[in-house]
Amino acid sequence: MKLGTGTISYLTPNLPELPEDEANGAIASIYEEIRYLGGVPMVALIFRHLATLPGALEWTWDALAPAWRSGQLQESAWRIAKEAPIEPIAPISRPALALLGVDNTGRDEIATVLAAYNRANPENLLSVLCLLSLAAGRGASRPYPSRPWIPPPAPGPLVAMGDVRSLSPDMAELLAKVGGPAPAGGVRVVQSLYRHFVHRPAFLALAVTLIRQRYDDGTLFAGASRVHEAMSRAAEEIVQGLSSPPAPDPGIVPVCSRFGGTIIPGMIVAGRLLDEAMAK
Repeated sequence: MKLGTGTISYLTPNLPELPEDEANGAIASIYEEIRYLGGVPMVALIFRHLATLPGALEWTWDALAPAWRSGQLQESAWRIAKEAPIEPIAPISRPALALLGVDNTGRDEIATVLAAYNRANPENLLSVLCLLSLAAGRGASRPYPSRPWIPPPAPGPLVAMGDVRSLSPDMAELLAKVGGPAPAGGVRVVQSLYRHFVHRPAFLALAVTLIRQRYDDGTLFAGASRVHEAMSRAAEEIVQGLSSPPAPDPGIVPVCSRFGGTIIPGMIVAGRLLDEAMAK
């Protein structure tokens, strides 16, 4: 797992995605169920990208919905992400935030974004790892157990994300410092969590600087690897009750491998680091 190489530049194309406000029909219905069962006010980038591949999001949701509707996937993912040991970053104090232009309202805004993504990223990682197992032909050895489950209320509303198509060169290069590596000739991924903070450039610059330190000393990589290993074990258990036909698009496995192997594990750790630093 290689994270944060800084190879993304503002000249690199963006990962295609179907925004929530442009979805309709079956895709819009899936988006709505993801938000409700995930206990979040937004749909993650990995699902917004799968919606651009023919039949991919429909295949994904047909396969995963039983585990989501029971709550087992979400509860397992949240527990693993919370228990993983991580190396903290420096506390971001209220006086420091004030000098960065973040008042109490802004602090609440940031805290809400972090709460939403710290709930979403674990369930997204476990989901893509389940998809990879299903695509490899594993699963369906027993019926999936159903149980009544009500998701927690979603935090929010969230401040709007910045448009990745209009990032300044400086902002794009800043975000490259915490981005996953772009494959040769590939597309860049600007993680959604950071996009909610582009209207607060001073805060985002500090957050990226603190997170980048954990990339450089290897501790974010170590924490992300521990999360990935535990989630992989949980995925192998969950898929025993799931089944799916062959993946309908060849792009599903590569993008799930990229998000599941590098991007989401790193964001699980980064989100916790920022949340815990803001709480002190």
